[in-house]
Amino acid sequence: MAGKTYFFHPEKKILKQGYLLEDDQQQVVYEAKVLKQSLIGASEIEFINHLSGRSETHKVGKTVTTETSGMLGMFSTKSHFKFDGKKIWDYLHEKGIRIDSALSGGKIGMTYRISLKGEEIATIASAAANNSNFIVTSGSCYQVTTSEEHLDIAFLITMAFARTDQAFYD
Repeated sequence: MAGKTYFFHPEKKILKQGYLLEDDQQQVVYEAKVLKQSLIGASEIEFINHLSGRSETHKVGKTVTTETSGMLGMFSTKSHFKFDGKKIWDYLHEKGIRIDSALSGGKIGMTYRISLKGEEIATIASAAANNSNFIVTSGSCYQVTTSEEHLDIAFLITMAFARTDQAFYD
């Protein structure tokens, strides 16, 4: 998979906090900008691809996380938000997205290999799992390697990782 590496992180705003994807020159190439924040229902978020010039507005719900305890004291965490009325993981699955997740070898963090209909399109690693020159400002920071062709879906998947407590996605 050929591609360029970007840095994903939340905006520094407290209210109406969105997400940014920057290149190695710290230029914003993609962003999720909160247009209307709702206390109860879904917020209206504009997804802006600065490389292609395209933007789309979507309804993004609050994050819901449930934890269950199974046999032998094992815990299972399920975490999602709704994207245009569908659970984000169902939405991505219906688009043909598959996520292979693994602990990063010898480092703290996760690495995800993203495929679309069997073709690998991106690698996403928690910022703690890489040796990048990016400054880690929170636990919601990721290094994203993808082509410009798959930037939209790679950004959405990374935002899903940042907003949920789901660790493994296999």
